[in-house]
Parts: sequence; structure tokens; C-alpha cells
Amino acid sequence: MDGNPPSRQSFLSETKTIDVLHVDDDPDFASLVATFLERTHEGISVRTEADPTEALSLIRAESTAFDCVVSDYDMPEMTGIELLERVREERPALPFVLFTGKGSEEVASDAIAAGVTDYLQKGGGKDQYDLLANRVRNAVERYWAERYLDRGMEAIETAQDGISILDGDGHVEYLNTAAAEMLGYDRREAIGLHWETFYDDDRVDEVYDDLLPKARTGRWKGTTSFVREDGTEIVAEHGLSYTDDGSLICTLSNPRRDGEIDLSRSVKEQAMDKAPIGVVLTDPAREDNPIIYANDAFTELTGYDKSEVIGRNCRFLQGEQTSEDAVARLRAAIDDQESATVELRNYRADGTEFWNRVRIAPVFDAEGSLKVFVGFQDDITRSKAQAEKLSKHSAYLEALFEHSPDMVAVHDADGVLRDVNDRFREKLGYETTDALVGKEVWDLDPTVDPDHAREFWAELEPNTPRRFEGELTRSDGTTIPVEIHLIRLNVDGTDLFLAIDRDISAQKRREETLLERNDQLDRFTSVVSHDLRGPIQVARGRLDLLREECDSEHIEDIDAAHRRMDALIEDLLALARDEAETTVEPVELATVAAECWTTAPTESATLDIRSTKTIEADVDQLRQLLENLMRNAVEHGGDAVTVRVGDTDDGFFVEDDGSGIPATERDSVFEPGHTTTDEGTGLGLHIVRQVVEAHGWEITLTTADGGGARFEIITR
Repeated sequence: MDGNPPSRQSFLSETKTIDVLHVDDDPDFASLVATFLERTHEGISVRTEADPTEALSLIRAESTAFDCVVSDYDMPEMTGIELLERVREERPALPFVLFTGKGSEEVASDAIAAGVTDYLQKGGGKDQYDLLANRVRNAVERYWAERYLDRGMEAIETAQDGISILDGDGHVEYLNTAAAEMLGYDRREAIGLHWETFYDDDRVDEVYDDLLPKARTGRWKGTTSFVREDGTEIVAEHGLSYTDDGSLICTLSNPRRDGEIDLSRSVKEQAMDKAPIGVVLTDPAREDNPIIYANDAFTELTGYDKSEVIGRNCRFLQGEQTSEDAVARLRAAIDDQESATVELRNYRADGTEFWNRVRIAPVFDAEGSLKVFVGFQDDITRSKAQAEKLSKHSAYLEALFEHSPDMVAVHDADGVLRDVNDRFREKLGYETTDALVGKEVWDLDPTVDPDHAREFWAELEPNTPRRFEGELTRSDGTTIPVEIHLIRLNVDGTDLFLAIDRDISAQKRREETLLERNDQLDRFTSVVSHDLRGPIQVARGRLDLLREECDSEHIEDIDAAHRRMDALIEDLLALARDEAETTVEPVELATVAAECWTTAPTESATLDIRSTKTIEADVDQLRQLLENLMRNAVEHGGDAVTVRVGDTDDGFFVEDDGSGIPATERDSVFEPGHTTTDEGTGLGLHIVRQVVEAHGWEITLTTADGGGARFEIITR
């Protein structure tokens, strides 16, 4: 190659800014990361966001703005894994790097199962930011490359020339729209047909004996007559070449009905100029075997103008990473006047790297003298990237099998186990892996229905994890409840299913304990509500009768004790109800406050309602909150206290004109058991806080303008 070799760095990353969205709830650390990446790595722009929910909104609102997401794992509202799962729903291919200080095999396993692009643990020093920048740059370059390759596939689909691929047995694996139209077939009907279908019977032997052998030496090109589906014939310029895996590439151009005039040489040259793959001719008789012809596809592939190509040896496409062995094989083939096919890294005019499948073949005249060498250039960057991705899948699988704390199994589309890790074997009590390999999934998981499972696997999107629960049967017949993360992978053309099984026995025991606790709570509520309240109501009734019959100083003390017992029962029932699910609906605050005041413990107190708001609340829990605050005001402010309920900009308030609550006690008033009066239960304000938290609200205690206590509840 003339001059200095092109840069190894991607041309895209040199000319296009990489926009990164960094999600981390620590603003100081996020700012530090942005500073390091932007200051020391030119071409990277970072936007930080502390709230994962807001980050999702940004991704939705600016669907093309970010090239990569970098996220912490341990965040209060949403973990990095949960954020990753939500991002994958919006943008499945967007690079996502988990950059976390919580490094564990469990987190890494979950990240892989959720489809993370890369996983990096936070460390000390500047090196961690350099490593992060390299990981981001590599991920984004692969992301960009896949997008551009998808566009290239679209170009093939819409090309005017017919292109088809046949397997090693000669059956059609793929053909573009143009090829289908030329041959008069529906594309779906043409897939699977043998090439003999498109030839007249008397020409099949010619293809076997002449065309295909020549194609195997490099490439065959000529004019061929084809039979269309309707029986008519067309004549088209036809090219044949084999790939290294034995597939046959066929190109068709300039079709004409049989019997029309033959194409002129200039038209044929024009057709070759428009071929969908790069074509060059070199003159071995001249010094350094220079290029004497290059078609349009070659210039598009390499980025060079024809004036920059003609007269030069093809080595100008080589660079620092070009394989010397591949180049040596090409030189040997040229020296020996033979065909050859190699795959090697080449470089475009702008310095970007691409993988090139180069096929060369000598062309001889009628006397057997070498005239030219023809070279075909195919961009196989995408297939190489897919191979690299498969290699990464394999690396991830190896890491999972060796290090995952979970049980890992791989089965095929028929449900037959292909492999399991040691954790899987040990957990199920088997001595060897061979004792499990070959079993069917439903042999181990009694919850699986074979027919339903096969249908589910067939429709499962590749590389899209699905989560569900099942059971695994141990060798002794006992079962383990498991949470299953299932991913469909395509390995060497075979569908395999990776199942990451997590033992959730402890979780199930907790759930059973919770159910038992709820049953006990129901029984407790029943006892308190019926077995205790009834006798107390009887006792209070009898006390009223006693008050009419005699006058005793003990009557009021007994009445006070009854009221305290009533208050305790109400508070205990409120605590029990707090375990229930909160169901919100639009509620008029003034209406509920007025209803609550009808149960006020004194007739001398005054309620002043200044609210016009309708709020979203569980009406029963809101009633409990207001009743407790009103009762608290009467207990501390006296029988003549005035209680006000009103609106604030972001919620409502309840205040009184009593003596207030000292600042030294405000931090403890919501704790269970805290009371400053003989009548108090110590649970009233604790229940208020539980109601507030159940709604996702906030509560603050301050001093009212008149000196009493003021409780402000923020509901927004």
C-alpha cells in the first residue's frame, strides 16, 4: 500500500459524535464520569440523569438521540436490570452498558439474561473511565455497523439485478424481488426449488458439465436461457460463483425474451458495471499486475473513484490488520495462474475497515494464453460481526456454566437437554451430567405441557428473555420451585434454548408465611372487632344505667377507661386494615372531613372546613387519617379546640389552635407507642404515617399560625 496505512479506528467514530445517556442516582459520581469521558475521549458526549424513570422518558422522546446507555445497578426507584428490561422493550438493539459498583455473579447473570451489551464493575483510578470509554465505543461501532448493513441488505432487496443464493445441493435459499420477477415466481414459492426447475431439460447437462465446474474455479459469467413459471423463456446475463461454504451465488441482469436480439458488448460491459458485487480486471502482462477495469460496485465498496483505482495494484486496499497469510495465498495463485478465495481485512478510502471476501480467477484466450485476472469483492463484514456475536454468546455461556450461582441448562426445540452446569446437577442430586443430558424438559418439570411448550418455543423471539415459574424434580422425587429465565439462541444454524433456573424455595416459604400471617391477622381482626367490642359496648351501656341509678366518683373513671379501650380497638383495627391493598378513587376532602367529625370525642370542639379539593385516595384509609388527627387535636388542645382542614398547593392540611407539639418531640410523634396523655394509645399518629406512606404521600409537622399543631400532607 502506498503511504501510511489507514487508521484502525472506525471512520464513523472519528466523524460522528457518540451520544451517551448515563443513569446514576449519585450526581457527584455521574458528573465525574461525564467529565472524564468528554475531556479525555474526543467524540463522546454524555448526558446524565439521576432518575431512571426520567431516563426512559428521554429515550422515548428522543428515540434517535442516544447511541448508548450507561447505567448504575443499585438505584432507589429502579435497578439497572429493570431499566435495561424497559429499554429493551423500547429499543431492542440500543447498546446498554451496566457500570456498577455492585459486582456479583448474580447481577452479571441477570444482566446477561436481560440482554445487556456489556458489564463493567466500577473501580478506582482513571483507568476505569478509559476502559468504560473503550467499551462504549466498541459497542456503538457494532451498533452503527449493523444499522448500515441492514440498509445494505435493503439495497440488495431493491436492486434491479436479480440475485439468488443456492445451497450446496442446488436448492434456492434466497432470491431478491428482481430475481423472482425475472423468473415469474412468487418468492415464497421459489424458495426450496432446485435450479434445474429454471432450465429446459436439454440444457441441464450443459450446466452440470460446463457452467458449474467453471464457477468452482472462480466464477462463470455468460448468457443463459431460463424457463419461467408460466413456461415462457427469457435470456439474461448470468453470473455464477461459489462461496467457501459451498453456496452458489447467481446474478441475473438485462433479461430479454427468447428470440430478441443479442446484447451488444457495450451493453454487457454496462451490465457488469452495475453488478451488485465488486468486479475488477487486472493485466498480468503489465508490471505489478495493475487494475484495468473496476465496476461501480467496487468503487462504492471501497470509496475510491475509478481514476484513483485504474493503474494500481489491488494491494492499496491493504492495511495494518490485513492478514499476511491471505495476501500470500493470493500472490501464489496469481503466480501459478490459478483461482483462489480468501477473506481479509481491507480499508476504504476514508480509512474505515471492512471484511472482504476476495475471489480471483485467471481468464485465458482460445489459444490458452493468460489474458486477464478477474477479481470479485464481497463485503462480508456483517457475517463476520454475526460470527463475533456468536463467539461472545459462547463466551457468555461458558461464563454462566462455570460461575453462575444459578442452575443453567440448554435444551433443543424438542425439549431434549443438551447440557447442564454443575450447579444444576448438584441441586437435583445427580452424580454425573450424563445422567441428565438426553432427558426431556417435562421429565424434570411436571408443570410443563409438551405440546404447549413446543408451540411457545417456536414463537419465542430470539435473544428476548422470558420469565416464568416452574418446578424441578430431584433424583429422590422431591421438587424445587424455580424462577426460569429462558432465552432462544441460534448457534450454528440450530435453535437452542438457554434456561437460567433460580431456586425460589425461600421465597415460596416467605409467601406461605405471609399467607399464614394474613390468616392470623384476619382471625385477630375478627376477635378484636366482635369478641372485644361487643362486651365493651355492653359495659358502657350498663355504666349509663348505673349513672342514672346512683352518683359515684368512680363512674367517670370507668367511662374514661372504656373510651380508652374503644380507642385502642379502633387503632388496632386500623393497623390490621393497613395490611390490605390500597384502592384509590376521587374523594372530596370536605365531605370526608365532615363525616369524620360526627364521631368527634367532644361536642364543644369546632371543625372549620376550608377545602374545595378532590384528591385520589382510599376513602376508608383517608377517613382513618382524618379521625386520628382530629382526635389528636382534641386530646392535646382540649374540648374547646378548633380544628381546621384546608387545601395547600400540593395537598392539604389539618391544624388546631391548641398548645401545639414541642419541636423536641416532632421527630418521635409518629413512632408507635408515643403518647403524652393518659387517654392516648400511642398508635394514632403512627397509623397516620402508615396511611400516608401507603398512598405514596409525604407528611410534615409544623406550628400553626395560632400556635397549635399543623400537619401538612403532600399528595402530588
